[in-house]
Amino acid sequence: MKLSDLIAQYGDDRVAFQNLDQCATDLNYTAKSGTKITFGTEEPLDLKGTKKLGLVVWLDRDRVAEIVAKGSAGHD
Repeated sequence: MKLSDLIAQYGDDRVAFQNLDQCATDLNYTAKSGTKITFGTEEPLDLKGTKKLGLVVWLDRDRVAEIVAKGSAGHD
C-alpha cells in the first residue's frame, strides 16, 4: 500500500505531522552508526506505546519548501 492511499483512507483531515527539525532534542551523526535523532512529542503514552501511531516519512527538503510556498502564495 502506498502512503498516500493509507492517508486517503484514514482521512487527510485526521492526520497530523511533526517536523523533526523543530522537535529534535538531540542530533548526532557518526560514520560508524549513522544518524541518531532524539525528539519530543505531545502524544501521550499507554502500555502499547504512544496513543497514536507515528511514522517517519522522509521528503526532499527543497521540494517540500516549494510546495509550501505555492500553497502559501494563494492565502495572502
